[in-house]
Amino acid sequence: MPGINSKFNDEDVQEVCGMSLLPLKTKLKGPMPISRSADEDIIDEALKNFRVNVMMAGFKIEGGADRVTIFLTLFIAQCLKRLEKANDASQAEKLMFDLAHEKFPVPGDSGWKLGGHIPSPKGRKEEENLKAYLNVLREETTLRIVPLLYPSGKPNKFYLAFSKKKFMNIHVN
Repeated sequence: MPGINSKFNDEDVQEVCGMSLLPLKTKLKGPMPISRSADEDIIDEALKNFRVNVMMAGFKIEGGADRVTIFLTLFIAQCLKRLEKANDASQAEKLMFDLAHEKFPVPGDSGWKLGGHIPSPKGRKEEENLKAYLNVLREETTLRIVPLLYPSGKPNKFYLAFSKKKFMNIHVN
């Protein structure tokens, strides 16, 4: 049984490396549009569907938003792995800040784990846009995940239990 596909696949938006540049509720600058709406965006959707998607062995890609979902699901899994060490929200925020600002591979780099799912950039401009977009996705996800996992300042052990699961059989650290 495949995972939950994104409801944003039908959006008519610009794409970079097959990934939809979807509007985000953020104050961070990047190549994507900024959403002024309080409606759910792709990060909210990925956080909501994470526990279901990570339990599935496969994921059928139906559009550019699904590629963003795959990236975010793997990044959320990486966040959970790091948050296993945090005892409270303050420690979690520090760990997430560090993770969001770490150097990370992009398509075409040797450490990129999604080679067959997200194509390499065709040129320098596309690579720069992709890096900027993925940076914003990472930073905004880390800002949203701490309040979700530490609602009372203490860790939500039921959500953190998913840190041991592999999505699409890909190991993250």
